[in-house]
Order: sequence, then C-alpha cells, then structure tokens
Amino acid sequence: MPALFHEAMAKLPPEDQLVIEQVRSRMAASRSRLTLFSSPLPTCLAFGKSLADAGWRGVRWLTSHRLFLGLGVPLIAAYLALRVAGVASGALGEAEAWLQYAVWWVGLGVLSSIGLGTGMHSGLLFLFPHILKVCLAAEQCGHLRFDARGDTWSSSEGFHCGAHPPGPVGFWDVFWKVIGTCVLWGCGTALGEIPPYAISYHAARLGERSAENWMLRFIQRHGFWGILALAAYPNAAFDLCGITCGHFLMPFWEFFGATLLGKGVIKVAGQTAFFVALFREGTRERAFAAIEAATPARLPFLAPGPGGATPAQALHAVVNARIAAFQDGVAARAAAPPSFAQSYVAERDRAALQALVDRMVREQGGDDQAADQE
Repeated sequence: MPALFHEAMAKLPPEDQLVIEQVRSRMAASRSRLTLFSSPLPTCLAFGKSLADAGWRGVRWLTSHRLFLGLGVPLIAAYLALRVAGVASGALGEAEAWLQYAVWWVGLGVLSSIGLGTGMHSGLLFLFPHILKVCLAAEQCGHLRFDARGDTWSSSEGFHCGAHPPGPVGFWDVFWKVIGTCVLWGCGTALGEIPPYAISYHAARLGERSAENWMLRFIQRHGFWGILALAAYPNAAFDLCGITCGHFLMPFWEFFGATLLGKGVIKVAGQTAFFVALFREGTRERAFAAIEAATPARLPFLAPGPGGATPAQALHAVVNARIAAFQDGVAARAAAPPSFAQSYVAERDRAALQALVDRMVREQGGDDQAADQE
C-alpha cells in the first residue's frame, strides 16, 4: 500500500504533490487532536466503527479459513446433532466443562495483558488463589483426585474430596495438578500482546514509525531470543516490545511464537513452582525455617515483631495468618446460599439429568415389555 502510494505520487506534478502532502499533514494533525477527553463522542464513534469493521473482517476470515471449514464446521454440526438427539450426553457434558474451563482461564489471561499496561491483575485475583485452593484441598483430602474445574465463572463451590483413600501428596504432584491451568492463563496473556503488535505493524506498513530507541535496538539485535527473554519474566515493558516488533514488520509467528513460549510456558512454570512452594504447608515451613536461620534476628530499620519475633518470624506468621483467613473465606463462601444464577444453572442441570434418567427408564421399560411379548 505505501509503495503504490509513493509510486502514484511520483507520477504527479510537483504542485499536486505539495497539495497532497499539505492535506495529509492537516489530516494527521486533526487525528492527533482526536482524543477521548477533548472529543469524546467522535472518538467513541470512531472506535465503535473500527471495532465493528475489525469484527466483521475477523468473522469473514474465520468462516473462509480452511481449518474452520474442514474441522470446525463438522465438529459444530456433530455437537448439535448429538445434543438434539440426546446421545452421548455424558461425553458432551465433559467436553462442555473442559471448554468452559479453558475459555475462563484463557480469557482471564487476555484481560491481564490486553490493556497496554492497564490490564486486570487476573493472576493476583484469580490464578494464585486457585493454586492456593488446590494446595489447601490437597492437604485436607490427602489426595488430588478431586475435580478442580469447578473453580471458574461464578462458582464459589469448594472442591469435594470424595471417597478416595488419603495418602502422601508431594510438591510435584500439586505442581502437575495446577500447571495446566497456569499454562492456559499464560497463553491468554500471550494472546493479549497481539493488539499492540498488530497496531504497530499496520502503522509501520502505512509509513508511521515511532517507538522507544532502546527497545528498537534491543529487538533489532536479538530478534526471537530477545522477545523470549522479555516474555519469560514479569515486566511492564512488554507492550513496548510488541509495538517495536510491529514497527520492524517482524513476521507474526516469530513474534507470537517467542511470546507464547516465554509467557505461556517458561514464566508460568516459574510462577507455579513458586506459589505451590509458598502455599503448600510442607515446603512453606521448610523455606521459612531456612530464611529464619539465614537472616539476622534484628534489622536496624525495623522494630521487633510481636513477642520479640524476628523479621522472618513475623513474615512467617503473617503469611500463615493470611492463608488461614483465605481458607476460612473459602469455607464460608461454600456454605453460603447460592446466588440466583447459580441456582438457575443447578436447577437446569438437575432438570436435564432427570429428563435423561426418565428417558432411560422408559427405554428400559419398553425393552422389558418387548422381551415379555416375545
């Protein structure tokens, strides 16, 4: 597009080129003054139009993609046919539960990183409490054979231990129990980095190039491995990394592959290991015992803790108190009466289950009658 524009401009007389450049400059200045605070209504209208156009282009791209036509359409048709026929309801219910679980955690990951530095802290609000709930349930149940998928959407129901015999639950057992959830969340954070990249990419194709020089030099020098390094640890500069990659017209899969590997695998693996070690009582006690043995009993800028406790002992007590308070809150929410939405969903599920049981009873009764007639 820019190349065609410049070729067409080169064929025009100099005076026409000057007029066009003046018009472009005025339009660019007008766009720079179009902000939410100075012109709220035009800005919202322009945003809505752009969002609608992008959504329509996305729908057209999806419905014409070979993967969607070859795999998505048959799967949707098979799902609808099985749902209407009432066949394999158990397998369909399991698939729906996994789909809801994946959409919830990937969506929370997107919300965490999509806001150009102003995203929702969904890890602090949802993911890390989920890890804590799993750790506490593992200690209470003595096993990990409970379904952790209920900790999504509006559900406040605790995990059910079931009738499984208790046994030792190690650090890596809990780690592998929650790592799938953390990877889903991490993949969502990688998806949330696409908009800054896409905006900068299209701006660069239109000839509008601007970004921080240090990030430009860093990405230009290190490429894939530089993106991987920036994505593999929590930092506030990664939005700028995406903008810079778009500025250099970096291929999408080179940018997104490094981002997905860094955010969706490396970073979340480290975060998961840290929080499992912190929330699991055995590893937490050993870690704080080592910290208390390695740190001094007094620090000059800190007053002694309650009862003359050392700083490490005071921190240890605070962490244990917060975890105990969280456990009490989980128990209280689980014991509270369900909300209207939860009651509606539960009643709908009970009605569907009752209808399935009635149908099975009728079919069994019909088979028995046919056998008697024979």
